[in-house]
Amino acid sequence: MPNKPLADRMLDAEVRASRWLADANEARERGVRQRAVECDAKSQFWLDRYNLLAGRSERPAPQK
Repeated sequence: MPNKPLADRMLDAEVRASRWLADANEARERGVRQRAVECDAKSQFWLDRYNLLAGRSERPAPQK
């Protein structure tokens, strides 16, 4: 099975980061602090992944 193109992987990471951030904000508004912290961590993971794919990381970006 071939890999997805780099642009698709970047878009996927950006969308996932945004979704987790939205979930964290919703949990924070409802007062569910633990859930907000978990969602923030997952959002940061996907944001870091996006930055890696975009070449904005200390590690080299993957091959296109």
